[in-house]
Amino acid sequence: MIIDPIDLKLIRLLELHGSIPTNEIICKFQITEQEMLLRIKNFEDSEFIESYGIKLFLPGIIGGKWYWGCIASETTPRFKPEHSVPYLEEIVENLTFPSGVCPDLSLLFYTQSLEDTYRIINKAPGIKYAEIYKINEYDINVQKILLKDDWLTISRFCDHLSTLDYTKIHAIHNKPDSDSDVKLARLLWSKKNKKGVLSIFPNFNWSIIKNYVHLHCAVTTKMRAKDLRKIVNKLGFSGNITSRFKKRYFQLEFDIWGFSDMQTLFSTLQQEKKLAVEGYSFGYKNRIYNNWVKEYINDKI
Repeated sequence: MIIDPIDLKLIRLLELHGSIPTNEIICKFQITEQEMLLRIKNFEDSEFIESYGIKLFLPGIIGGKWYWGCIASETTPRFKPEHSVPYLEEIVENLTFPSGVCPDLSLLFYTQSLEDTYRIINKAPGIKYAEIYKINEYDINVQKILLKDDWLTISRFCDHLSTLDYTKIHAIHNKPDSDSDVKLARLLWSKKNKKGVLSIFPNFNWSIIKNYVHLHCAVTTKMRAKDLRKIVNKLGFSGNITSRFKKRYFQLEFDIWGFSDMQTLFSTLQQEKKLAVEGYSFGYKNRIYNNWVKEYINDKI
């Protein structure tokens, strides 16, 4: 599949929010609603979007103090994230060369104790190295009260995830046309409905895209972060510094459009005498993890 910059902007919004508000389509992209739906249908037909999964906003449902975090890890084939991380939300698989300089798995999760999750993950079979980042923190005094009928609505929706497409998701968010869709729309989180506790997100297969890659370069340097950032900004390619893996490897992110961009990037970095390129990684798959969600819903019915 070949994409263009508008496609990429749509993909990034789907990654962040799971849906795209109608008003943003015209204001930000200067395309019609119909063109947006056709572009996302192309993602589905090409199997870049393989399917959809659901996420529950546990802090809003249970209440109290919660953390939304990310585990950046180096693993072996023995590691089974679904058996090792309670309340696992999303699994991001990366292809890394050589191994150990960038995370090969990033795991998004909810927890009430980052320290407990850190201990659990570092005792899990197949983990060679793991570090935890806090993405967000919640302290909710009054949780969302969901009735049995609400859970039944969510359960019925989950039963049809395998046949779901974005046209249907968009309709539920914007023009629900049945009683069950109206009930579901009230439960779905969106920029308009921040009291929602349920989100729908795509499962991406990045290997389908032929002309673009989101590249992570692992570099070592004695430069200060602000000086390294100047180099990244000078390079362009929508560059960014995200973290330092294993307290050693700076992770530089770039949007690369084709082999020529990649050649330019690597040759420019190699000319910088104050840093060394140790390796790189790029995204392979994003998978929404639903299993515990389905069990949680069934317990509420």
